[in-house]
Amino acid sequence: MLIDAHVHAVDFLQQPASAGELLRGMDAAGVDRAVLFGLPVKKKWPSNEPRRPHYYLDGNSPCYYFSLTDEIIASLAAELPRDRFAATLCGFDPTDQVAVDHIQLVWERHDCWRGLGEIMLRHDDLTNLTHGENPSAAHPALDSVFAFAADQDCPVAVHHDSSSPGRPGEHEYVGQLDRMLTRHPGTTTIWCHAGVSRRVEPRRQHEVVEHLLDEHPRLHIDVSWQLLDLVLSDDGTPSPEWTKLITRHPDRFVLGTDLLGRPENWSELTIPLRRLLDALPGPARDAVGAGNALRLWWHE
Repeated sequence: MLIDAHVHAVDFLQQPASAGELLRGMDAAGVDRAVLFGLPVKKKWPSNEPRRPHYYLDGNSPCYYFSLTDEIIASLAAELPRDRFAATLCGFDPTDQVAVDHIQLVWERHDCWRGLGEIMLRHDDLTNLTHGENPSAAHPALDSVFAFAADQDCPVAVHHDSSSPGRPGEHEYVGQLDRMLTRHPGTTTIWCHAGVSRRVEPRRQHEVVEHLLDEHPRLHIDVSWQLLDLVLSDDGTPSPEWTKLITRHPDRFVLGTDLLGRPENWSELTIPLRRLLDALPGPARDAVGAGNALRLWWHE
């Protein structure tokens, strides 16, 4: 059984996949269930950019927070089987101290929600491309968000880089995440990509992750996107350091493709996930491949 714990049903222009496309794509990929994210920001196409963007790095135009993403996900969730998809809410500015009011409103408006995320905090070049104050995992606006998640007994999935682009090997932002986790020990948190991102190359990241897992019992790691380049070598062989860490904490890891928008390449994106699972012992394989996600988002 394979659960994809990181699927974006929209792209950075907020163009969604259809319910039929998602169902066909996951069946073709052999994915049993999926955690469905929107995207909290939208890429602007200004008149001085000659080409329509598709990704946040396409051109120099900014991104801006886009709360309608939650309505898009809720509409999709209404067309999808609940036993196969877990919808999450993310359409808010994480530096706004009344963001929790939006969360409460949208949470009560729809009965589909299983969690919050992916909340974009420190995120390589996207941080400076997004209008407004730069977010961080220690921002006081997130205290009420983490408290809300604890009250609802749902996980919070956050993207928070360990370091900034151009500072390979450093981990200057890890302390911000550590402080937020310390302030909210009752909140279940998913650290997407474990602090690894484009042009963000923290060294010995498995040691940073191991320390945080030991310190924070409700922290989980989402193995997806750029983190897979650390976990798997160029030939697809899993790293001994990471397989040892995952085997030591088999109940704290989930897998995701980080699919973006339409799912034509879903099958291809699952290949590295299956390679990692094949390298794990049986009980760890079952937990990481599906069991942990079932517990976190479906409470099974």
